[in-house]
Amino acid sequence: MVSSSTKEQTPEEGSEKKDVYEKVPNKHSLYESTKTASTLTRMFCEAEAYWANISCDVDGMLGGFGHLHIPDMVDSKRFISHLKAKHCLINFERAIDCGCGIGRVTKHLLLPLFKTVDMVDVTKNFIADFEPQEHYYDLIWVQWVTGHLTDEDFERFFRRCREGLREGGCIVLKENVTSSQDKYDFDSEDNSWTRPKDRIVELLRSAGLKLLADRKQTHFPRGMLPVYMFAVN
Repeated sequence: MVSSSTKEQTPEEGSEKKDVYEKVPNKHSLYESTKTASTLTRMFCEAEAYWANISCDVDGMLGGFGHLHIPDMVDSKRFISHLKAKHCLINFERAIDCGCGIGRVTKHLLLPLFKTVDMVDVTKNFIADFEPQEHYYDLIWVQWVTGHLTDEDFERFFRRCREGLREGGCIVLKENVTSSQDKYDFDSEDNSWTRPKDRIVELLRSAGLKLLADRKQTHFPRGMLPVYMFAVN
């Protein structure tokens, strides 16, 4: 999925929005400096425009880093195997790919493992409107999409996801994290934010979720933002 969000970038790097989109301290809301309705609307519209104009292939979904697809899938499969071994993921009937794009994760990761896979794409109202059927999914996979959410929307989204889990199921969030421990980073190319790892865990717990396991993505080139997988229920 995420293009420039998969590489290290700060608001100061060539962004004409640097006076608006600044690094925000961890203790504050994600959009502390950009939380007016007009600014958020513009951010969502620009994010939609970005995704509408990229190429509809793996390279486009990964922002020109198509070579990351294989290590991404390898580590994701290993993480699911780890969850299965720990009995954190018991059934493999139904999964959903949140932020599916062209279906890269659905095709190469979820369909070989689950009998049924639903797909929900990223749109302006994706997080605001998505509400899974109650107690329906064994796995809810969320990869490289939460950077478009405010902290408040992040919590609301994962609270709804929690209600969509069947017993013995879990949610996996796979997301970039900042190199800094206390700052959010803004990517002006796709209008997304990157959170510190500890802040992501804090928000997941605030949504009423329990952290089952987390694991760092391996075999990504140096200079990339760290990527972590978080399993919660």
